Amino acid sequence: MTANEIQMLVCGIGIGAQGMAIWEMVRNMRASRRGRTESETARKQAAGDVYLSSLRLYQLQHRTRA
Repeated sequence: MTANEIQMLVCGIGIGAQGMAIWEMVRNMRASRRGRTESETARKQAAGDVYLSSLRLYQLQHRTRA
C-alpha cells in the first residue's frame, strides 16, 4: 500500500467511527425520549387510578340510605 492509501484508510476508519458514535447518540436520545414519554403516561394513569379509587371510597362512605 502506498502512503496515500494508508492515509485514506485511517481517515475512513476515523470518519466511520465518528459516524457510528453519532448514530448511537441519536438512538440513545430517541430511547430516552420514548422512555420519558412512557413514564409520564404511566404516572398520569396512576394518578387517575388513585383519584378514581378515592372518589369511589368517598361515594361509598357518603351514600344515602334508601
